Amino acid sequence: MAALLRTFTPVREHGRRSFRPSVVASACSCGFGIGAAVAVNQALDLRKEWETKNRAKAWACQGPTEGCEQRWGVSATSSFSTGASESESGPVLLLFLGDSLVSGVGGQASDAPEPAVLPRKVAAELADRLQGEVRWASVGITGADVERLEKEGLPRLREKVANCNARKVVVVLVAGANDLRKLRFSYRLRLRNLVDELHHLTPDAQVGAVFVPALAMADAPMLQRWPLKFFLQPLCMLWEREKRKAINLFHDVEILPFPAPPEGVEMEALFSADLMHPSISGYEWWAKNMAESIHRQLHLRAM
Repeated sequence: MAALLRTFTPVREHGRRSFRPSVVASACSCGFGIGAAVAVNQALDLRKEWETKNRAKAWACQGPTEGCEQRWGVSATSSFSTGASESESGPVLLLFLGDSLVSGVGGQASDAPEPAVLPRKVAAELADRLQGEVRWASVGITGADVERLEKEGLPRLREKVANCNARKVVVVLVAGANDLRKLRFSYRLRLRNLVDELHHLTPDAQVGAVFVPALAMADAPMLQRWPLKFFLQPLCMLWEREKRKAINLFHDVEILPFPAPPEGVEMEALFSADLMHPSISGYEWWAKNMAESIHRQLHLRAM
């Protein structure tokens, strides 16, 4: 006890009273601990709010999960595994595998069945840039972590591409948010295994590139509470670093950077009513930037 009291006792230096360095360190440590406790309580409250209120405000798109996009916005949602192609070597095939961001939660404009915004819009934007046909297919499992995507999503994606004819196969893997939510510490290894499996989707068409978009999970409007964001931001950055480390062994896998918000637009306008998933405009903005990044990478590889 005497030693503890001496720690908090001011000392006199050059005629002035000052605290020992250990006092400052103890105060900072105490403040950090209190802030962390408050942040944990905020996270628990937000989870309860999400489960009871916000989850029902956005839902997955119920439309087709495959289609064909051509330049100038020509679109079709028929199966891409049938019919002849204009090119003997087949069109570009764009495949999406992921969680609620691929199933389109938050992007359903009405009760009418519509394709998920992200895969269809990326395919349309890519078709304009390639000046040709882009066929697409998606498997989105709401709430899925990497383990579930490997066990359930991968077989479903293989079924979709079993009979396709494509000269170039591009895969986009959207994952990580639910692994962070569940604190899956095997995330890096499981992600690496899933990326490796994506290279062997079909024996007939070789996967030319796999793209893994970075996520800005801490930017969701629902999470903008202090001190929660103070702790969440570095945690999300750490999670994204794990994503980069998971793919560093593959020469044909790239991280797609998350784009900066457009000038003059508030982040809230890019999110749906549940305050966690993008709105239609948010998906379209993200898809346009994603298509630009994919096209740039494909162009560099072709040089």
